[in-house]
Amino acid sequence: MIKRTLFIAALIAFFGAGFGLAYSLFNRSASAETTIQNSTVLLKQVEQVCKLVTVEGNFSELYDETNIRRFTVYVPMPSTFSFSKKAILQVEGKVLVGYDLKDIKITADSTRKRVILSHIPEPEILSVDHSIAYKNLSESFFNSFAPEDYTRLNANAKAMLREKARESELMQEARLEGNQLIRIMDFMVRSAGWSLFVQHPGQNTPVPADSLLLG
Repeated sequence: MIKRTLFIAALIAFFGAGFGLAYSLFNRSASAETTIQNSTVLLKQVEQVCKLVTVEGNFSELYDETNIRRFTVYVPMPSTFSFSKKAILQVEGKVLVGYDLKDIKITADSTRKRVILSHIPEPEILSVDHSIAYKNLSESFFNSFAPEDYTRLNANAKAMLREKARESELMQEARLEGNQLIRIMDFMVRSAGWSLFVQHPGQNTPVPADSLLLG
């Protein structure tokens, strides 16, 4: 009788341990999370660039956009309903302004000991590096945000930074810095016993660098 009782107790303990182990493994597998990351690098084009950054501007702006969608119901009588969605973004960005020098030409006239700079470009926005934070998003049942909306908001925020940069003093400051670089080049050329001349688009003959300001 005692042996039978011990056998039954051992059997119950065995099944109990097995059940507990299975339950533990099930909970672990149910609560485990697996994140799979994959990236593909696509190299489309490689170009040689020669860009000179003369001014850097940092911006912090709020960008808000409201979209209103209207529906008209003609039964039993014409009625128009409006559904809106609105986004408010905090936009932080760095704008680099300078010169794209890929088309600039430097010609040396050894008989006259002159160095001629031509095809000097106007200052331009070379790059915009920005980040956004969504401060508020509100939408309606019939006018909600879709993935393409977030892409468009990001593009619009970047375009806003470009416009703010154009409206600011960055372009003029870039011109002044460009003038300073020309003065440095003029000093170096004169130190070698030569003269620096600058020829802007539309000019028939180059003029001495020290007699003009770029822009």
